[in-house]
Amino acid sequence: MSGYVESYRGQVLMRECDLLGHMNIQFYNARISQAMCHMFYLIGIDPADMKGGRRGLAAVHQESRYLAELRAGDIIHMESAVIGHSEKSISFDHRLYNSETGALAFINKMTSVYMDLERRKSVPLSEQIRRKITEIITEAEDAA
Repeated sequence: MSGYVESYRGQVLMRECDLLGHMNIQFYNARISQAMCHMFYLIGIDPADMKGGRRGLAAVHQESRYLAELRAGDIIHMESAVIGHSEKSISFDHRLYNSETGALAFINKMTSVYMDLERRKSVPLSEQIRRKITEIITEAEDAA
């Protein structure tokens, strides 16, 4: 997928599965959280700023679709892309795949607001972040 980057790779653990043997939905969101660390890096959000409590992104809207079941032992990977932005927000598309079969298992579209973490207020994206977004932004692809 052009514009999409691998943002996470791992395995479904047995302890992440529900009584039916499927990966529980809370762990889909945990994978998004891990993928976002990579996306922060790509768009120029400095980890030191986040750790220091100065700037970061806060999710304000998400839409998720569960397309295929994942089970313990499945090797999985996520591909993510920046698909839009405004003065203070960035939209991402995350796609989780079963790496062995290539099946698309989960799609998440997320909008996050750039925040001053000390004041707990949204702020405009920095010029550096806008430049990075312009370099990597892509259109969301339709689900398979």
